[in-house]
Amino acid sequence: MARRKKNWRRFRSRLYLLALIAGIVTYTWQYREWFALKGYRIETQSSAIEQRLWEIFPRRCLTFWPYLLKDSQGLKEFMERDMPVTIETHMEGLGRFVTRTEWLKAWVKVEWRGKIWCISRDGRMWLFENGIGNNEETGNLIWRIPEQKNNENNNSQVPLFGVFKSPLPIEIIASFLTDFNSFKWFENASGITFESRAGMNLFILEISNGTQKFELYLQPDKYPGQDVGQTVEDIYERLLREGGNHTIDATYEGKILLRGL
Repeated sequence: MARRKKNWRRFRSRLYLLALIAGIVTYTWQYREWFALKGYRIETQSSAIEQRLWEIFPRRCLTFWPYLLKDSQGLKEFMERDMPVTIETHMEGLGRFVTRTEWLKAWVKVEWRGKIWCISRDGRMWLFENGIGNNEETGNLIWRIPEQKNNENNNSQVPLFGVFKSPLPIEIIASFLTDFNSFKWFENASGITFESRAGMNLFILEISNGTQKFELYLQPDKYPGQDVGQTVEDIYERLLREGGNHTIDATYEGKILLRGL
């Protein structure tokens, strides 16, 4: 009788243990089922972006979707350093997410360190020759950054790959474009070199009209309250009629100098 009771207690203990194990397994399965990623999609017009996103997608989010609420920010930061894109991830429902992507639009093109780069309006810069990003709005105008400008701005450590902050001062460029892009001399410009002299911004424009060539040195800060753009326009139109190649030097307060090129 005592042996039977002992065996029963042993059997009951094992039964409790099996029940506990079954409960743990069931709970774990329900837990994993509840927190597993229910859905994830990428909205993009580029297979290259989609492929790159899947390559770096954090695998832990597949089994525990709340991780993606945090990891989506790291995903965005990595992708926006790696490719000229904007990335946004949103939760559409419990455990369901969507990532939307868009190529950056090139605002200006820049020649820098022997290569051509694109810069977006928000100041992000990437290599043009890769053919990625939206590069259709920049036209043929090339900005140039001399090496000494890089040193002044301490940009010698700027990487030559991926996407990074432009060494060009974006707001200064934007102001210059707003003030002067409607003039004929600007429309005929093929290149602009930006640098600083004596603490003032200097723009050097290469301009051509047919066989005529012009160089324009322009420091707008030297002409406060004056419509220096229109003054240069009047000079430019007169020189077009006269012929020849010319340098227009608008770096002197109150006057503009002309000389042969």
